[in-house]
Amino acid sequence: MNETHTVSDTNEPVLTDSYERYASKPEPAEWQTRDTVFAVITFVASVFFVSLSLFGGFAAGFTVSYIVLFALTAVYLSGKGTHPKLFPLFCGAASLLISGVFALYNDPAVNFLLFAAVVCLYGVFVSQTYTKAGSVLLPAAEILTAVPMTNVCEPFRSYGKYYSAEKRRGPDKNIIAGLAISVPLLAVILPLLIRSDAAFEHMMGSMFSGFFETAVKIFIGAVLFVFLFAMLFSVKKELVGAEREGSGSSFRLPAATSVTVLTVLSVFYAAYLFSQLAYFFSAFSGFLPENYSFTASEYARRGFFELCAVAGINLCVIVFCVCAARRDKSGRVPLAVRLLSLQVCLFSAVFAVTALSKMFLYIDSFGLTRLRLMTSVFMAALLLIFAGAAVYMFRPRFPVIKYAVTVLACIAVASGYCDIDRTIARCNTQWYTSEKLSEIDVNHLGGLSDSAVPYMALLLDSKDKDVSEQAAKALYSRAEKLFVIEEDSIAGSRKNGFSEYNYSREKAKGIIEDRFDEIISLLPEPQEEKNCLTEYF
Repeated sequence: MNETHTVSDTNEPVLTDSYERYASKPEPAEWQTRDTVFAVITFVASVFFVSLSLFGGFAAGFTVSYIVLFALTAVYLSGKGTHPKLFPLFCGAASLLISGVFALYNDPAVNFLLFAAVVCLYGVFVSQTYTKAGSVLLPAAEILTAVPMTNVCEPFRSYGKYYSAEKRRGPDKNIIAGLAISVPLLAVILPLLIRSDAAFEHMMGSMFSGFFETAVKIFIGAVLFVFLFAMLFSVKKELVGAEREGSGSSFRLPAATSVTVLTVLSVFYAAYLFSQLAYFFSAFSGFLPENYSFTASEYARRGFFELCAVAGINLCVIVFCVCAARRDKSGRVPLAVRLLSLQVCLFSAVFAVTALSKMFLYIDSFGLTRLRLMTSVFMAALLLIFAGAAVYMFRPRFPVIKYAVTVLACIAVASGYCDIDRTIARCNTQWYTSEKLSEIDVNHLGGLSDSAVPYMALLLDSKDKDVSEQAAKALYSRAEKLFVIEEDSIAGSRKNGFSEYNYSREKAKGIIEDRFDEIISLLPEPQEEKNCLTEYF
C-alpha cells in the first residue's frame, strides 16, 4: 500500500504538469467586428497579390499589390498606442521604394534579391513598430516565420468563440445537404448537355476556360491569407511574446580563446600584406617566383573572389568573438578582444580595397559583367559594415545592427533604381564606341534583361559587320519573346496585361518595333549560316 502510494506520489506531479500543459489552453483573444472586416479584406488582397504578382511575372502587379498589403498592415495594426520611430519607418519606406523597381526593370536575378530585401524590411518594420522587440533581426525573423506558424489557429479559435457567444445562425443544414447532392449530379449531367448542343458547349467553354487557373489563384491566395492574417492577428492581439531578459545564449567564450583566434588571424594577415610589397618595391622581388610576370587580367582575376570570401569570414569571426566573449565587471568586452577585433576590421578593410582595385583594373580592361558589378557592390557594402563594427568596439551604445540594416537597405534601393543590367549595357557600349574597349561581348549583352535593348540597338550601326550582325541576332531573339512574329513581320505583342506591365520591357518593345525592318536586313543569310556550320563540323 505504501509502495503504491509512493509511486503515485512520484508520478502525480508529472501527470499533473503534463495535463496542465496540454489541456489548459489559454483563452482565445477577443474577436471584434473590425477583425471580420479586415479578414475579408486580407483574403481578397492575398488573392489579388497572388494573381498580380505570382501569375503576373513580378512586374507592376507586385508593386501595386505589395503597397496594398503594406497599407492593410498599417491600418489594421494602428490604434495600438504605438508611435513609430525613425528606424522602422525607414525600413517600411525602403521596402515600398524597392517594390517600385519591379514596375521599372525586369532583371530576374536582381529582382529575386530585391524581393528578399522587401520581405526582410517588412518584417523589421512590423516587429519594431508594433511589438516590444528590443533587438532587430531575431524578432523580424520570428514575425515572418514562427509567429504565424505557432498561432495559425488563433484567428479561427477566436472567431469560433465569438460565433458561439453571439449564437449566430449559420446556413440551413438542409440547404447544405441539397448543395452536396447537386454537385455529383451536375458532374454527370453537364457533360451530357455539353455534348447535346453546340451553343451550350460554347457557352460553358467560355465560362470555364479560365476556371482551373482561377481556382489555383484562389487556393494559393487562401494559403497566403491564413499565414498573413495569423501574423497580423497575433501582433494585433499581442499574442507575440515580449523578449525575455537573459534569453540570449548562456554560452560565453573565454577572453583568452578570442584573443588567440584573433591574434593568429592578425599575424597571417600581416604576413600576407607584407608579401604584397613585392609588387611595388624591387627589394622584395625575392618573394616572387623566378621570372615571374603577369598581365593586368591575370593580376585582377587572381585573388578577387578569395579576398571577398576572407572578408566575409572575418566579419562572421568578429561578430562571434564580440557577441560570445565573456564580459568584465562593467559588462564590456575585454579591451584585448576589442583591440584585436579592430585590427582584423582594418585588415579586412585593406582586403576589400585591394579586391576592389583588382576588379576595377579588370573592368577597365574588359568591361562590365553582372558578376563583376554585383561583387564590387558587395565589397563596398562590407567596407561600410566593417566601419560600423569598428565604431561599435569602443562605443557599445552604437546601434550597429540598425546601422548595417540601413546600409544594406540603401544599397538595395540604389542598386535597384540604377538598374544593374542597364548600367552594364550602357558602359560597355560607350566604352566600345569610344574605343576604350577593343571588343565587345554582344552575346553577354543579349543575355541581360530588356534594359539592355536600347544599347544593343546602338550596335546595329557599328562599322564592324560581325558586331552589327550579332546585335541583330540578339535583338531578333528578344523580339521573338516580346512579339508574335509571322513571316518576318510583327503580328502582335505578348504580355499586355496591367499586372505584367514593365517600363523597360515596353521601352524595348518600342525600339525593336521601330527598327525591326533594319534588324531583319542585318541578319545573315541562312545559306551563310549553313556553310559556317558545315565548315565547323
